[in-house]
Amino acid sequence: MAALTLMVVGTNLLVERKAEERIAEAVECRLVGASDVHAELGSAFAGLRAVAGTVGTVHISANHVRHEGFDVALTANLYGVSTTGDATSGSATATVDYAELGKRFGGAGGGMTPASDGTHLVLTGTAGESEVPVTVVTDLSTTSHTVTITPSSVSVLGKRLSVSALAAMPGASGVADGLKPRTVELGALPAGVRLTGARAATDGLVLRFALSPEKMEKGESGAACASAGKRA
Repeated sequence: MAALTLMVVGTNLLVERKAEERIAEAVECRLVGASDVHAELGSAFAGLRAVAGTVGTVHISANHVRHEGFDVALTANLYGVSTTGDATSGSATATVDYAELGKRFGGAGGGMTPASDGTHLVLTGTAGESEVPVTVVTDLSTTSHTVTITPSSVSVLGKRLSVSALAAMPGASGVADGLKPRTVELGALPAGVRLTGARAATDGLVLRFALSPEKMEKGESGAACASAGKRA
């Protein structure tokens, strides 16, 4: 029994390792230019299940994934994955470094620098014609392809006020005018990928996505990757 158990476990690990390598190669082919691409099977005895045509859950990670000028770190979980490349559902996160997000603000960002206070996305910089130093706490909201950053409170000259209260103060309307909501466009997302939320983490703005594999299109690069995989 001990020998049989070792043989089964060894076979499972061997097939599992090979499956992870094939999946990582396919992902790397699709995500042209990405680095540190890894794939990990998350189901028990996934290697043996692969022999029967299914691998269950797959965890994927990659750095330097490019999309619409963004450079992001990507993680994804695919569920009900078969050896033919199909899946029943999935989710993903894309982390945008705060320095990268600050570049996207550009001139419209008013020179504000994004960061996190551990809970919220915080902007620091100056506001108004007098360039008063401010620290702004924001709220995040999303649509299927945009993130809106809305200032909710501001610390200025040692006092913390809501943006609406600041706007009502004599002589402070100019500062409040520079604290308008800003919307970041993600551009066209792949078919079957939908933005569902955003949160401020210590290492960047984390965007959450829902994946609908049945709606996802392979496209030309996907077809080429699939052909290469068959040849391999």
